Amino acid sequence: MKKRKGKVLIDSNILIFATEYKIINIFQLIDALYDEVYIHKMVYDELLLNEVKQNVDAKLKDGWILFDPDDEVTLSDDIYEIYNRYLVDVKQGFDDQNEKKKREDRPLKHTNDLGEMHCLAAAMLLGASIIFSNDYDIREIIQDSKLCITVDEAEESVLIQHDTLLDFCCYLVVFEIETKSNVRKFLKAIQPLKVSGLDERLKQLLPKETS
Repeated sequence: MKKRKGKVLIDSNILIFATEYKIINIFQLIDALYDEVYIHKMVYDELLLNEVKQNVDAKLKDGWILFDPDDEVTLSDDIYEIYNRYLVDVKQGFDDQNEKKKREDRPLKHTNDLGEMHCLAAAMLLGASIIFSNDYDIREIIQDSKLCITVDEAEESVLIQHDTLLDFCCYLVVFEIETKSNVRKFLKAIQPLKVSGLDERLKQLLPKETS
């Protein structure tokens, strides 16, 4: 069974979706698709619903990793300074996007985006190749601000990859982790307007229909 290789940081919106859907276990599918799952402490603290936090607590006991930059055991003072420099760069990327939206007369979000900012800074520090979030602004910020990671010092830096819920669903089918039928039901329950996009993408990627 194929996996998305490397470390992944998961945003709170995905954890909420995974908890809301009861028909199949989305947390198990996350484990099946991703290699090494991290939860940022900032994202963990954003989880206000007890059921979501309980599910995440269970996964943290089962192999997921909590990244807490304020834990002195996790980061030395020198590494913490590097993390903060990354965070400054990421925050600038979000500010630049807001200015870009104003110029293009696009609507602004009215959220603080702290969880997403800290996830991106953590990804840069940890060399995490993927951010799993349903915030569609993230991909544009990564590309515009050239937010990169270095997995191997012998290789060139690469842009952080951004997986949305639609991407997640697509990978589940293409990697034969879950049936197309079950994945479509999940996406339809959470984001019904994205189902046609999933169908179109799978039509291009799959050699034949998978039920």
